[in-house]
Amino acid sequence: MDFFERMAQVTSVKLNDVQRQAVLHTEGPLLLLASPGSGKTTTLNMKIGYLLLEKNVPAHRILAMTFSKAAARDMSQRFEHFFSTVLSERVHFSTIHSLAYQIVRQYFAKTGRQFYLIEGNTDPKWQKKTILRNLFVEKRKTQPTEDEMDELMTFISFVKNRMLEGEALKSATCTLPDAIALYEAYEAFKKRDGLNVFVDFDDMLTYCYQILVEDEDIRTAYQQRYEYVLTDEGQDNSVIQHEIIRLLAAPHNNLCIVADDDQSIFSWRGSDVEKLLEFPKVYNDATVLMMTQNYRSTKAITNVANTFIMRNKKRYPKKMFTENEQGRAMTIHNMRRYTLQLNYVVEEIAKAPNPGEVAILYRNNTSAIRLVDALDKQGIPFYMKEVDVKFFRHFVVEDILNFLRMSYNDQRADLLERIYPKMNAYIKKAQMMQLLAKDDRTTSVFDQLAMNVHAPYQEQALRKAKKKLAQLKDLSPKDAIQCIRHDLGYEKSLQRTAEHLKLNEERLLGIVTQLEYIAEGLDDVTAFAKRIKQLEQIMRASREKSGQGVTLSTFHSAKGLEYDTVYMIDLIDGIVPTKDDVKAYKDGDESKMEEAVRLFYVGMTRARHKLELLTYDQNYEEKVKPSAFLDDIRSILNGEDVKPLVFEEPKVERKNVVTNKAYQQRKVAKDIPENAITQRSELQRGTKLTHRLYNKGYVKKIDQEEIEIVFEQYGTKRFMLDHCLQNGLLRNEE
Repeated sequence: MDFFERMAQVTSVKLNDVQRQAVLHTEGPLLLLASPGSGKTTTLNMKIGYLLLEKNVPAHRILAMTFSKAAARDMSQRFEHFFSTVLSERVHFSTIHSLAYQIVRQYFAKTGRQFYLIEGNTDPKWQKKTILRNLFVEKRKTQPTEDEMDELMTFISFVKNRMLEGEALKSATCTLPDAIALYEAYEAFKKRDGLNVFVDFDDMLTYCYQILVEDEDIRTAYQQRYEYVLTDEGQDNSVIQHEIIRLLAAPHNNLCIVADDDQSIFSWRGSDVEKLLEFPKVYNDATVLMMTQNYRSTKAITNVANTFIMRNKKRYPKKMFTENEQGRAMTIHNMRRYTLQLNYVVEEIAKAPNPGEVAILYRNNTSAIRLVDALDKQGIPFYMKEVDVKFFRHFVVEDILNFLRMSYNDQRADLLERIYPKMNAYIKKAQMMQLLAKDDRTTSVFDQLAMNVHAPYQEQALRKAKKKLAQLKDLSPKDAIQCIRHDLGYEKSLQRTAEHLKLNEERLLGIVTQLEYIAEGLDDVTAFAKRIKQLEQIMRASREKSGQGVTLSTFHSAKGLEYDTVYMIDLIDGIVPTKDDVKAYKDGDESKMEEAVRLFYVGMTRARHKLELLTYDQNYEEKVKPSAFLDDIRSILNGEDVKPLVFEEPKVERKNVVTNKAYQQRKVAKDIPENAITQRSELQRGTKLTHRLYNKGYVKKIDQEEIEIVFEQYGTKRFMLDHCLQNGLLRNEE
């Protein structure tokens, strides 16, 4: 009985021809290109099992690495599941960083030096972010925003992972004009002792690479220790990680890299698809195998995704296929406004038979805020693959809350200090300092300031600001935020801040608008403040996965996962692809656009059976354009050639369904009650009806695209009219 027959009996795993070739290829360099859902982890585990059982390689001579701790844990668990009954030896699955830490620790011990980790350090004073913040303040004489800190930390990590030095540093783009100077100051700070150094997460790789290059004894010891080197998720490896692996695998080069160039989506973290494309050049005797059979998705999804990714030029020429059923056609919903998209998704999740097999994917974490708010209000459980609560600590959120706090107590000079430059009161810094020094907490700060105005117009501005602030607590939360935004001048202040600090103005204003929508339906500003705090707590708690909850995830974090149903939302130009992607594309650099294509491809290939793509024409008060990628998908679905991307005047369509044929198929498949309301003419203001989910109500307002219904138990809700009529969600009250 050969190895594969034995494994089929022991593990029930049957490998296809390409997978078998990959397992049997043990000597020399191998690049195994694995399309989504092609069974790469299973194949890699079988390859390790083959080395142990058939080649009699001791487990400690095999180095098996992957990108993250979670991936290493998953590989280890699968290996245990397959081989626990036939193997006594266990292979250790590690990350590249953990191996680098081992090498760095050995080197410093050898040289009698010490290093101190500044990531994960329990002392806040010696944490990476604290050190960078202090250096920023020292140079700029001002505190950095959270956006600036994120940008600086991303820049430093990118530089190290791409191994950029000297003039090459200038090729790394960053919105901070002094990013290179801050980076160099940070590097100098860590080495200021000379003998002992501070080391961050990325430094582990930098030091590891230098040690393997310069210390022959350590390099040789590790090369002799590991006869076989295997690494998973090779497309995620940064440039320096590829170089470390190359050094470890030499000189025998029994190296296997499992990767997919079409899923390389972490260039901002230092990965480079070129490293995979250059593999046959680096290793003249390299073998490249392509596992292109998808066991996950239907033909309807696989075929469209495969055609879509072929738009890219920098890739291996391969064709993904599946032997699964045809399945339902993917659909594109082009809605008039963002709120219609949100309502639609929440309604679909509410009626899903198994929400645990549903995922909502988006490009940016900011897309999750209102989604979380809506799902929580409907009592729908959810799990967040990546929890990012920076939104709630953003200076814009804190500013709005401080304005609201001032409405309840305008005697607090400490609160005014935080917001006075951001409102139309013409308060000078010297006046503010005098106010703080006086510390009179019995009189309105505006009355105190009015006693010593620097110009007649300031007196009028102070009276207006005092009056407007006092009114806030009596307004609805949404009206209060709009008053802060427009009447008190906060929006103009944000525009000036964005221009001065080179921040994204749309993002800053978008945060204010997000807060307005969260405020909708809340009784007062106190309830709004509580809701903000509650949402942050809810999101933090959503890290714990529940089998019944829908998954919320960015495209990036969803890689490697799969679901029966996937909704990809917020598919508009400026988000997918980003404005930076488009600008680079117009300037002749296609690399960013190709990565945006790969990211979209990753999102699509998470779905097993049902995939819906959602876009809209209006985001808040701004007109937007659906993602240009959706034109590609429409062309593919209609059997047309994929045209070059155009961003000047992208075609805007307002169809909920891609093709008439696909729509008819779905309409037949739906279980629509006989008494369902399916015609617009059956509805008018005051019509009593029953909704499938919300029970009895009456029509408050209706137009050609939306219907507003007042329910006995749930209050007023808005729906997309076509969706209600086509899906039989409404029926005449019995």
